[in-house]
Amino acid sequence: MSYQGVVGRIREDTKQKVLAAWSMYGKGYIDRDRFEQLASAILGQAGAKAATVADYAVAAEVSKMNSRLSISAGVTNIAKRDTYRTALQTILDGDGDVLMKLERLSLNSPLADATDAYSAALAQSGAPGYVRQMDADPCQLCRWWWREGRVWPADHAMPYHSGCECVARPVNVDYTPRKVSY
Repeated sequence: MSYQGVVGRIREDTKQKVLAAWSMYGKGYIDRDRFEQLASAILGQAGAKAATVADYAVAAEVSKMNSRLSISAGVTNIAKRDTYRTALQTILDGDGDVLMKLERLSLNSPLADATDAYSAALAQSGAPGYVRQMDADPCQLCRWWWREGRVWPADHAMPYHSGCECVARPVNVDYTPRKVSY
């Protein structure tokens, strides 16, 4: 299974777990504080899994690119853990469709953690650069960030937006982009 496929499974699993916790809260089995604790723990664990998968994916890509074994950088998402509870509180205290917002948070948080970890691992990998590998249906912003296959320095974090499934693909400096039309 591909890196994107594994992260996709983590995202779906996270959504199901957070929505199950929300259902427990809605039925009165747990109070709001317990829901926030449980949901933030679920998001934190998912983020840690996604970051680990990203770290190993970079090592695998760099190993393949250089035809020699590259080790993972050991990046984590620890710095982001406090943000999950704050995000949950914002959703619960705000207006609008809470269920939709919880679903979006559950899907996008692990993806953001994976993307951040991928960029951090890539910067530490020794790869000279990367190109933006766009998802199957890239938005206009991602096509603009792609810049016709421009090679970016490995220490330049790949820009992304909420829900963005693009990946920074490590390349050697002699990489020649292929033409893609949309």
